[in-house]
Amino acid sequence: MAYLMNWWSSMLLNPSEATDRNVGREESLEREILEIADREKELFARELHDGLCSSLAGIVALGSALTRTLAANEQPGPAAAANEIVRLLKEAIGEVRDLVHGLSAIGLNSGGLANGLETLARNVRHIYRTSCSLAWDGRCAGLSREAETHLMRIAQEAVRNAFAHGRADHIDICVEYHDGSGFLTIRDNGVGMSEDDRSHDGMGLHTMEYRARALGGSLTVKRLPRGGTLVACAFPLRQAHDAHGGLADDRAYG
Repeated sequence: MAYLMNWWSSMLLNPSEATDRNVGREESLEREILEIADREKELFARELHDGLCSSLAGIVALGSALTRTLAANEQPGPAAAANEIVRLLKEAIGEVRDLVHGLSAIGLNSGGLANGLETLARNVRHIYRTSCSLAWDGRCAGLSREAETHLMRIAQEAVRNAFAHGRADHIDICVEYHDGSGFLTIRDNGVGMSEDDRSHDGMGLHTMEYRARALGGSLTVKRLPRGGTLVACAFPLRQAHDAHGGLADDRAYG
């Protein structure tokens, strides 16, 4: 009881300090949620790659052997059918690998955010069989790895929502620089996210907002008057550059 009274007294005597402490705890919790979500995605991606891809590759090897056997036994019909199965399996392996790239921090190791977003757009065209464009402003280059990861995840979640809720058949992804800030926008031509969609997909939207705040920025998600949804993340470039690693490239500020 004495502990509770002391705690309550400290809250009354130092309201601003208590508020700062609560904000700090909330920010720490948000960061922990993001780290857990990223680890789970990376783990699932590895399991898909090492498990399902390996199993499919083994079936491809068996199918290829069957194709050769049937061809040697002068059974062209069954051999052609077996060969078609092998082709479809190889295509399935390619699609699983695309999913693996989508779950992991795609393209960030080798080519940074620009390469990652280009891979995302290519996967949209390949997996969903729909159009997806990317516009990249070179002045937004040289971000920290943490900033790139947050922006990549926001783009991935926005694209997922465009298909899950918006039933879009075209998506525009854009990264641009304006007055010292960076802007990531994902615009689709679907039916737009309703309030019902927002409530059912609350965690995804909250996670995008956490990531925007981690960048020192803000997130806007709105239904467009003529249909479709706009997801826009504005972030201060200097803070995104400085986060965990210092200034990467002064040229990014124009």
